[in-house]
Amino acid sequence: MLSLIVQFPGERPKASQYTSSSLDDCDLILRGFRGVPYGFSLSRSLEAEEFWSRFGQQSATTWENKSSSNYQDEVSQILSKIQMDEVQKVVLSRPYFYETSKASPSGTFASLCKQYPHCTVFALFHEDFGSWMGATPEVLLEGTEEGYRSMSLAGTRLSGGMNWGEKEIEEQKFVTKEIHRTLKNLGGHIRRTPQTTFGAGPVEHLMTWVNTDNQQLKVLETLEALHPTPAVCGTPTDKAQSLLPTIEFYPRELYTGYIAWVKDRVYANVLLRTMKWYANGIQFYAGGGITKDSVPLNEWMETEYKISALKDAVQFK
Repeated sequence: MLSLIVQFPGERPKASQYTSSSLDDCDLILRGFRGVPYGFSLSRSLEAEEFWSRFGQQSATTWENKSSSNYQDEVSQILSKIQMDEVQKVVLSRPYFYETSKASPSGTFASLCKQYPHCTVFALFHEDFGSWMGATPEVLLEGTEEGYRSMSLAGTRLSGGMNWGEKEIEEQKFVTKEIHRTLKNLGGHIRRTPQTTFGAGPVEHLMTWVNTDNQQLKVLETLEALHPTPAVCGTPTDKAQSLLPTIEFYPRELYTGYIAWVKDRVYANVLLRTMKWYANGIQFYAGGGITKDSVPLNEWMETEYKISALKDAVQFK
């Protein structure tokens, strides 16, 4: 059983309960970074009070927070792989556990909705996956009148910055080219929008929409072809995905996976800006794209900005 509350950009929050179903006839698909997608069918609407009464009840038994020096060492390992032309880009991430029993899940959700109006704000509970919350800016796939589109979102700076650096511009180009290639391989005419800046709360990203006029796309096949994008994994995707477990040494679980509504309309989000809730704390997740121009300390600071932004949204009882 999956319980979910979600606020889409410009809409009001809605809580629902889902039951497991086949991927061939489901309303919603949930997938972690690794593993396989799971299908769910809408069962009933939920009152918010009922949803929050079950959220975040499990306790974390072990955790380990990575130091700045360890993370910078990992960035350096990736840079050496890039210098040897084994990969072009790798998205390195880390978890951070904040020990507390006083956090308010419902208050934090409301805070995220206020701070991230252009993002999809979600909270979900499942017996196997646990309790997760986040405010994700990235659209993996969305149905349009002409066909479908996918968002290329990469590069990060604090809101209000004047100029984008070459590192961020190059990082976003990797993502755009790969999404373009993937959608083109599935057929149809591909069109890109001009590169713009997308505001996601206290930070900004470079963003490009990649559109296809192919209205006959098979949704699950397309989602799996797009996942994982270079924005959450790297380039080339297969090499970056193989490299990550040898450096990160932790399971991402739902972080950088995706959630997709596929029945009445197709709308799928990459699970970013996420936190996993426990009765005794919150585990935050953040990462950044490592390219040849990366500076280890700067990469650490990018994850610090992202984690701090989520921590600032946490409300207390």
